[in-house]
Amino acid sequence: MHLPNSEIPKAHKRMFFVGRVLLGLCVLSIVMTIIFAYLNSKTNERVEAIRQYYSITAERRDEKVEQLSNQVADLQKKLDSLPDRTANKTADKVKQVVKEDEGK
Repeated sequence: MHLPNSEIPKAHKRMFFVGRVLLGLCVLSIVMTIIFAYLNSKTNERVEAIRQYYSITAERRDEKVEQLSNQVADLQKKLDSLPDRTANKTADKVKQVVKEDEGK
């Protein structure tokens, strides 16, 4: 390819300009990648902190549920034994009244 002498400087200027544009785009791409990596790292740290917070909260909630479950079980046992004791007391009073009536 043979270019006249007057077009050689223009061709070099164009190639130099295109090279600068491409180099600028490469630098921009690198900067954007670094920013993305930094923000992604910070986001991951924040997400991990949130997970840890909610994990602690869930543990406290589970402990509270366990405590309430034990209280409910104790109350259920008391309620289950209550009719038996009431029935026994009633039966004892009826027997006592019957004995008093028989004695009269």
